[in-house]
Amino acid sequence: MRKIFQTQRLETVEGVAELLNSHGIQTKITDGRSYRGNHRHDFSYVHPERAPMPAVWVIRADDQPHARRLLREAGLMDSERSVSSYLPQTSRDPIIPAGGERPGGKWALRIRIILLAAIAAMAAVMMLGIFG
Repeated sequence: MRKIFQTQRLETVEGVAELLNSHGIQTKITDGRSYRGNHRHDFSYVHPERAPMPAVWVIRADDQPHARRLLREAGLMDSERSVSSYLPQTSRDPIIPAGGERPGGKWALRIRIILLAAIAAMAAVMMLGIFG
């Protein structure tokens, strides 16, 4: 048995289980409701609870790749490729072009230098006012 999907929202977990079951994949829901009531639990993504979240488990491990593909096609799961890598962040940042420089990097550097010069000029004026 493999956990395939987990979220605070029980209705979403039940919908995922129904989607997988309709494609012939046997599932089990853990930490769900034990009855079919209309009670809807209020939840918050900002303040998550410490209680266990409802999850969908695939009974047969052989069905897991098919289940993951279905969830990706439905937009419920990101690609299974991990963003963790042994390479430094700058080497694997897709926004940085091949030259290694960020777009707008020159402008940001120019603005920083201008601000630093303005601060230095204000400090010089203040020092002249104190000692002059």
